[in-house]
Amino acid sequence: MEFDSGFRVYKKNNRHNVISSGDPTLDKLLNGGFQQNLIYLLYGDEKKTTTILLTTSVIVQKAFSNGGLGDGIRVAFIDGNNRFNPYDVSKFAVLKRLSPRKVLENILIARAFTWDQMVELLENRLAKLEDIKVVLISGITKLFQSYEKQTFEDLLRAISGIKTILSNTNPLIVITATLHKYSQFRPAGGKILSHFGNVLVMIKNEERFVEYTLVQHPSLPEKRELKWIPLKPKRNLANNSKNTTLDCWIK
Repeated sequence: MEFDSGFRVYKKNNRHNVISSGDPTLDKLLNGGFQQNLIYLLYGDEKKTTTILLTTSVIVQKAFSNGGLGDGIRVAFIDGNNRFNPYDVSKFAVLKRLSPRKVLENILIARAFTWDQMVELLENRLAKLEDIKVVLISGITKLFQSYEKQTFEDLLRAISGIKTILSNTNPLIVITATLHKYSQFRPAGGKILSHFGNVLVMIKNEERFVEYTLVQHPSLPEKRELKWIPLKPKRNLANNSKNTTLDCWIK
């Protein structure tokens, strides 16, 4: 064990590629996007946070010189919200000029339908995966059975499993959660989950805007960004993707 200067640590951290989340407002909040040496917790609106995970699962597969982590990298997607949509992933891959087939093949998906399944996946099975560069966990506490002592002990076991793969392969980790049942600003999972994340972002979908709040970051101050929602969605008559099937992209 040796001491190192703070400036050298700073320079080392800055060598990591910044990965866009696919959400311009979130990228602005985070000064460009995700950094591989930090653990991100996005909590609040379930639909918005899930969309961010889906777009991130595509962007990370771009070439390193093009803002990704490299061609052919593998992504672990743990789905507790049951919202993984291969159609949306494929459509976004086409927009990024990537092969939808290759993108989907590089995403390893495991769905949890009970709290016990979520704990088992994170505690025991996640760390057994090899060559994983990105871990995306959707709705880590969505399946909470109750706010009892045993449930929080289970959460600690699940986090221990995430730490294992973190020490093995040092992947980019992005976790999502809903708001706490009895709070307007804390994630479900309370302090245990909050203390695990290096970066905390709360996303709330209001009537006229989506509010992004940077609650915690090791090098950025607390701040807020708003994404205004238009009164009437613009019609894009030239866009026929809604009538396009997934089979037309998978060849």
